[in-house]
Amino acid sequence: MQTIYIVIKTICNVCLTRVHYRAHTAPMNLAALYDPSQGEAKYLSIANAIERGIEEGVLTPTEPLPTHRSLAEALGVTVGTVTRGYAEAAQRGLIVGITGRGTFVTSKRPDVDVKSADDRNCINLGFISPFEYFNPSLPDAVQRLGMGCRLDDLSSYQQPGGLMRHREAGCLWAQRYGLNVAPERLLICAGAQHALLTILASLFNPGDKIAAEQLSYPLLKQLAKRLRLHIVPVRMDRGGMLPEALEAACRNGDIKGLYLMPTCHNPTLAQIPEWRRHELVAICRRHDVQIIEDDVYALTQEHCLPPFATLAPERSCFIAATSEALSGGLRIAYLCPPEHYLAELERTISYTISMAPPLMAELAAMWINDGTADKVLAAKKAEARARNVLARGILDGFALETRTTGFFCWLKLPEPWTSTAFVDALKARKVLAAEGEHFLFGHSAPEQGVRLALGGTPSRAALEQALGIVADVLHQG
Repeated sequence: MQTIYIVIKTICNVCLTRVHYRAHTAPMNLAALYDPSQGEAKYLSIANAIERGIEEGVLTPTEPLPTHRSLAEALGVTVGTVTRGYAEAAQRGLIVGITGRGTFVTSKRPDVDVKSADDRNCINLGFISPFEYFNPSLPDAVQRLGMGCRLDDLSSYQQPGGLMRHREAGCLWAQRYGLNVAPERLLICAGAQHALLTILASLFNPGDKIAAEQLSYPLLKQLAKRLRLHIVPVRMDRGGMLPEALEAACRNGDIKGLYLMPTCHNPTLAQIPEWRRHELVAICRRHDVQIIEDDVYALTQEHCLPPFATLAPERSCFIAATSEALSGGLRIAYLCPPEHYLAELERTISYTISMAPPLMAELAAMWINDGTADKVLAAKKAEARARNVLARGILDGFALETRTTGFFCWLKLPEPWTSTAFVDALKARKVLAAEGEHFLFGHSAPEQGVRLALGGTPSRAALEQALGIVADVLHQG
């Protein structure tokens, strides 16, 4: 009982500095939070205690948590156990670490990269809408399809991997990324997210560890959670994942997979240079790590580097998406895996959706074959070029990462801003942005930043207005 009292006092004094301590009820409530007697690992008990505390209102948003050492002393566990417990809680989205400031309880936030109705009456710089006003005309495309003579097979079940003519078009699209693949080695999925789900569900088992950069695609976190996979955050810099950090992660744990967006990283726009790609491939071969190459924004860049799938074809699954270049509603992506994984991946497609919609695949094939895809992508990149110039001009003097034809920017925030507070300040002025915590894997954020999408507003004037508000909030501090 004395130990429980010490634990309760430590949590109350350090965690709840802005919450009144309820002398009669809080002790019993908090005593139930940390309970290592349930047979689970102690670090899981810590994470579960934090989760229960948030659910019961004992721990409130933005409240600081104890340091690793002070909580370890209070609970009678090692610092490593607390570190693992905090990492597990961060993986669940319950807490976030801010370098130099500590660890804090997060607040419930809307998902990023998921379209919602929350953006009414706001200028949305949070969701990457890839210049959809340049999308090809769907009515014209449907009319052209109606004049075709090969539509009967689009209304019936097909093999899960897709019709051969659709696969052939997918090979042409993969060539845009610098990847040459035979149609028999390519599978058609219902968008890049479905391709990612297919890979994770096919090649990995519950409990497996997947390495990813500290900041990475937020929906990977959600998929991993549902498949009970563990994401291991790996340090990065402006050139993407650090090879020495991946090597250390492989030595410290049994890493099974590596997730990368190597040419245009979401959200920081980092691009892994060619020499570093070779180093990462060597590490993956040395430790038998499978590579997931989800380079959906690669074609928005002026130059593409050799894909990992060409450097390590025996262990790389490459995703070639169409939605970002053509149309968000065109849920077609081409999955190019090693030959020895084809059968298993195709089975997963059959279990999840039977097949990607043949009509959508036919549209994608038509636009790829007749040159529409290239024209639309060129128009979007030209508009992106102009909008990046606009963003750099308005936010001159601040730490803004851009690419010449990138569809979004990464704004590093000056102290004392946190990305959550900054996004809230923008929202109060009817501008939405994507806060850095959404992209965080692991416990501590390497930097505070927000992602600003450039293609969601039909007019440059609306974008200029929104970026002006961003600059105004930055200047006001």
